[in-house]
Amino acid sequence: MTTVRFTVSLPEDVAAPLKDLPPGQVSAYVAEALRRRQALERTQEALTRAGHRQFEPDPADAAALREELRVPVDVRDETIARLKADGILPAGWQPYQ
Repeated sequence: MTTVRFTVSLPEDVAAPLKDLPPGQVSAYVAEALRRRQALERTQEALTRAGHRQFEPDPADAAALREELRVPVDVRDETIARLKADGILPAGWQPYQ
């Protein structure tokens, strides 16, 4: 495979992990990162062509949606108790807190 040499400048926080890589592995690391990014971009382009809309992430909206979709504690506890009684969950199983 033919290679091309580039000189790039990176923010310190991005470059810091590269300093911990074994000698000669920085190029492989960067190549893998670029391949992943290119695959993501191709996927996004395909979804856009298929009619899917792209949304900008909004942390406040995501938090509000999580809260809206949250299962009430009493419903969760009743469901766990029923699953334990039916033998689907082990008696000592506890939900992640």
